[in-house]
Amino acid sequence: MKTIDEQLEDALAQVKQLEADTTAGSTLLSEAAKQSGDLRTQVTALAQDKETLALANGELTEQRDQLASDLATAKQSLTSAATAAEELTKAKEQVAAFTAEVEKLKAEAKTAEQIAAERYGAASPKPLPVTSRGDAKATELVTKFKAITDPGEQTAFWRSLSTEQRTLILNAQ
Repeated sequence: MKTIDEQLEDALAQVKQLEADTTAGSTLLSEAAKQSGDLRTQVTALAQDKETLALANGELTEQRDQLASDLATAKQSLTSAATAAEELTKAKEQVAAFTAEVEKLKAEAKTAEQIAAERYGAASPKPLPVTSRGDAKATELVTKFKAITDPGEQTAFWRSLSTEQRTLILNAQ
């Protein structure tokens, strides 16, 4: 067994040890409180950063949706432009065809002088004989022509006549 002095020394040593432990514990608690405050500040900053990033994410999402809409509109415009270009190409081809047809018709068209020459016999290789207006041959042809009442039959009769006979009918009238 220990003496009272030994026990007292042990007790004082324990008290000193407990005081040292208490001081160390207080220091650790102060440091822990400081770290806790720092962590709370960091958590607050991170929460603010999270809100800022959430707003930025929302704005980026809106921009993405707007760009997708713009892209769809651009694609539709491009399709419309391509269709219009195809229609324009077809229209150019039609214009070219019509122009060729007009040129062909112009080439085939007869001048007024050519038509008059054909109708009145001036373009015939031999000159027409000069007859008086009271020619019996001309009177006979005019009578036959006027006797036909059907326009189709008149056309067929007219086409069956020679250039000389047509000229006689036209001059007799």
